[in-house]
Formats: sequence, C-alpha cells, structure tokens
Amino acid sequence: MDALKKLLGTAAFDFGGVIVFYVLFATLGLRAAIIGTLVFVPIDAFRRHKLGIGFPRLYILSTAMVLVFGSIDVFSKTPFMLKYEGAVTESIVGTAFLVGSRGRSIIEELVVQQQPEFRIPHQRRFFQLITRTWAIYFFCMAGFFLWVGLHSTLIHAVAIRQVSSIVGSMAMALFSFSGSFASGLFQRLGLLPRGPDPDLLQASGSV
Repeated sequence: MDALKKLLGTAAFDFGGVIVFYVLFATLGLRAAIIGTLVFVPIDAFRRHKLGIGFPRLYILSTAMVLVFGSIDVFSKTPFMLKYEGAVTESIVGTAFLVGSRGRSIIEELVVQQQPEFRIPHQRRFFQLITRTWAIYFFCMAGFFLWVGLHSTLIHAVAIRQVSSIVGSMAMALFSFSGSFASGLFQRLGLLPRGPDPDLLQASGSV
C-alpha cells in the first residue's frame, strides 16, 4: 500500500500541469488556467532538472496536450476545443499507451523512475499488459467523453470528465498495482506465463 501511495504521488506530479490547469479553469476561468499552467510548467521543469527526476513520456504528453488545447480556445471567439478535449486527449493518450506498451513500457518507466529496485515475476511482460489495459481504458473513456461533449454544456462536460476521470483512474490504479490479483488474472487469461520467472530467480541467486 505504501508503494502504491508513492507511485500515485509520482503520477500526480507527472500530471501536475493538467491538475493546475483544471483547478484554475474551474475557479478563475480559461485564461487564468493557461497563464497559471505556463507559469507552473517551467518551474516544475526546473525542479525536475535539479532533483534529477527526468521528464518521462507521460509528463511531456499530458502537459503538451493541455497547453495546446487550452491555447486554441484562448484565441477562439467561442471555446470549443475544451468541450471535446477529453475525447481527443483520451484517444491520443490511449494511442500513446498502446504504442508505448512495446519493450520497456510507459508504466514500467514510471515505476522504475521512483523505485529502481522494483522487481516482480515476468516484469516486462506484466507491465506491457498493464499498459495495454490502460490503453483500452483510455479508448473507452474517449467514447464516453465524446458522448458527454455532444449532450452537455462545456461546464457540465468538464465537471463530468473530472469526476469520472478521478474514479476511473483510481480504479485502474488499484487494479494495476494490486500485484498478485492482476498477475493472476493475466495468467488465467493466458496472457502471462505461469510459474516463477527464471530471470528473477537468477538475479536473486546472484545477490
């Protein structure tokens, strides 16, 4: 549970620009949200550089998208991108997660960033499957957000997106880092090898 809290804290920092944007958007409006995010991003980038945290793909992607979509609406007479931003963003992120599930996946990168010593059986394959599960989740949310955008006002659409994103992300995070439960489910589906990981046993024996 402590590891999960630590990891969720890391994820919150990786979505820091997005969080700042939507908090300011909900309280002070679109222009304040853009200005606040533009101020936050270089400060956070400097902090990351000084601490040696680095700039994972997830951080760059989430920050860039919210700035792009928000900036489009700032210069538009009638804001429209933010109403459908959720559907577009979730589709882009879902695609990024699907592409980023190959090799060292986005999720593995996020975990190892905070816990370099982290090891589980069949680690690479496990995190690839977790990353693809997130991709499916994002595509499903994209469809839902598109429906919400077509049938709701901008304020209602943003509110619904925020609530559903928090609930959905928390449920996905609990599943992703449930350890034996997620691993067991993948094994029952025939997606993950059963039995011990030879590489992990070899690494443990060499210590």
